[in-house]
Amino acid sequence: MKSIFCCLTLLLISSTALAQILPIGLYEGMMANTGVATTHSKAASYYNPSLLRQRQDNAFSLNGNSIGAINSKNEGQTFSSSLGLAPSYLSNLVVGEDLIHEFFVANTLQGLFSWQSNKNESSFDAEANINRMVSGYSMAFKAIPLAIQFLARYSEVKTFGVGESSFPAQDIYVVSKTKSDYKNLNVALGLSTHFQFEHYTLGVNFNSRGLSLYNQNKGSSKVFTHGSPPGDFTVSESDDARASVTNEEGKLLIGHGFKVGHHEFLTDSSFVEESGNLDRYVFSQSFGYRYGAADGHQLLCGISHRFGTDVDYFGQNFNTSVGYSWKTRALRSALGFYYGKEDTTVESSAIGIVFGSEYEY
Repeated sequence: MKSIFCCLTLLLISSTALAQILPIGLYEGMMANTGVATTHSKAASYYNPSLLRQRQDNAFSLNGNSIGAINSKNEGQTFSSSLGLAPSYLSNLVVGEDLIHEFFVANTLQGLFSWQSNKNESSFDAEANINRMVSGYSMAFKAIPLAIQFLARYSEVKTFGVGESSFPAQDIYVVSKTKSDYKNLNVALGLSTHFQFEHYTLGVNFNSRGLSLYNQNKGSSKVFTHGSPPGDFTVSESDDARASVTNEEGKLLIGHGFKVGHHEFLTDSSFVEESGNLDRYVFSQSFGYRYGAADGHQLLCGISHRFGTDVDYFGQNFNTSVGYSWKTRALRSALGFYYGKEDTTVESSAIGIVFGSEYEY
């Protein structure tokens, strides 16, 4: 029972953290996280720090907040989150004479998750508290389209579960209690640029692999067994109950933007390397559309799709979002809706409301 619980914890938490990504950015989150080549970026440090060069005023952002829920099913297992509120992007933007600075924190996954499994004569219930975030400092040059970035990426998973197994034919009954604690902190560098023409923008953002500064992975389990050997009651303890979450390593983002009047069409290509599978990249493509004046009302929408050997057709793994943004004096606000679905090795979905604001001063 104990070994089954530990293996499933590793598999399920890792796949869920990779598959589900919260919308990030006041504009970008409403366009299915498309923003490497957008104009007037509201989450430049996450998508393309060199776009900070376009900013003229200091600003404070609390945007990309979301209320949402995640559900996943796979062969008798269910993994779900409660309805919760998660701030996904916070930043402070400072415009200097020669440089533009931004300090930011982006949440890519946060919440309390419940996990249930029933197979044959075995069952268990568990809870997992998962946090994944990236923070750092971005420095963009005003004279040239270039930005340098210092990143800190943090992941944390805490789990607690109780399982039961019965084998009536052998008169054996097992109860187990398992808990684990995983933490990882690594640092990385980023380099980005963009080339802007009259109606076209090309953006490129590269993040290096992380250098691990802190890593903790510990766990414990206690198993109570009745009937093995026959008539006896035994208690065994172990420290091999481990859980982890797959972290981002190297990342390359390439974006194209086309703007004609109040219409802006965007597309991003994302190549992300994972800590559990180095030298191989997860490729996804996103498309975004925005209509409206820079200082007025705007409509936004977008869709993104992941590609890979496990994806057989368009729509098998996608995220989509739509939103509306307006400006009141120096305060830019937005409200929208997002939905995501995966139907590859597991069936999962995410749904929620996105809202946020940015104040310029």
